[in-house]
Amino acid sequence: MPGYGRTLRASLYWPVLLPTLMLVGLGLLVLSDITIVIASRPIGDWHLRQLSGIVLGFVGAGILMAIPYKTLVSKAYLLYALTIFLLVLVLLVGTRRNAAQRWLDLYFFDVQPSEFMKLALVLTLARFIRFKSSYKTFRGLGTPFLLTVLPMALVLKQPDLGTALLCVPILFTMLFAAGARLRHLVLILVLGASLIYPVYRYGLQPYQRARIDVFLSQVNLKQLTREQKRAQDRNQGYQLQLSTTAIGSGGFSGLDSEELQSTALSLVPERHNDFIFAAVGNRWGLAGCILVVFCFAGLLVSILAVAARTRDPAGRLLCVGVFALFGFQAFVNLAMTVGLMPITGLTLPFLSYGRSSAVTAIVASALVCNVALRPSYEFGRGDFD
Repeated sequence: MPGYGRTLRASLYWPVLLPTLMLVGLGLLVLSDITIVIASRPIGDWHLRQLSGIVLGFVGAGILMAIPYKTLVSKAYLLYALTIFLLVLVLLVGTRRNAAQRWLDLYFFDVQPSEFMKLALVLTLARFIRFKSSYKTFRGLGTPFLLTVLPMALVLKQPDLGTALLCVPILFTMLFAAGARLRHLVLILVLGASLIYPVYRYGLQPYQRARIDVFLSQVNLKQLTREQKRAQDRNQGYQLQLSTTAIGSGGFSGLDSEELQSTALSLVPERHNDFIFAAVGNRWGLAGCILVVFCFAGLLVSILAVAARTRDPAGRLLCVGVFALFGFQAFVNLAMTVGLMPITGLTLPFLSYGRSSAVTAIVASALVCNVALRPSYEFGRGDFD
């Protein structure tokens, strides 16, 4: 079997796979620590649940690696239609939790279609843009924008503002990489900016507006009276205050498991999900936070390296789309955890609890590996000719 081992090693693209494995492993470790902290409460073992999603993710990645990425791109419209169907189905029969209806209950596994939508959108935009030239005109931008707005609108209905907004940088990054006119993209951004206040005033839920208000005011809860603290929504300003306190109390090297019991981390809502980075800072301190950031940086640089050396338009666009997906989502999550951006509900890829999220992130990394291990030779005056 030595020959098989060499073949297996040759089929793995380690510059992308290694940081992926490190982030997955760090996620399991921190989820395990959180479970220790809340073991006396009626909450399940997050790391054990996450492990099932990780296993499914690597099974899906193995299947994906056996299929040439060009075949996947050719089936992108079918995948897009399937995810749209699932997003509509969620609104009709989905499971409601905490005022949000985002999950399909399959008895043994809760599926969140909005997670799969992100990857389907990357494939669909790569399929449409790869040999087109219409997107280089202002009118020609209409089709890719419609392909993006439709799933965004369905996700906003759940409501899930963070995931919906994630579609925008994916679209703009892929259009920019393909050569869309910068002035057209800037004009659209200006038009979009003019809609910020109407959307804030009439399009957001009250708790979503509260998150923005808290970020803008940056209230110091330590200066409030007990009655004022009670008046604060714990999922908004109080949650942000607890998050930053938990990170700061970790110091440089973090706290041990027993010390975690008495820190602000035990009071942070969604510490296993949206605020997983607060758990990293509390348990492993500044050193752990730096390690997570370096892992993401290594992953993103490796993805860009694959995109830079890939001449095939579809392959390059896939890599750029995954880069935007990971980069923007990680940046927003880290920034909101430390109070540099409003709370949006975006999870941290690979680390945050969520089996659908774990499957999507691992499969997205496998998609980049698929492109890296199947070099394509295209002949033309430019990369998108």
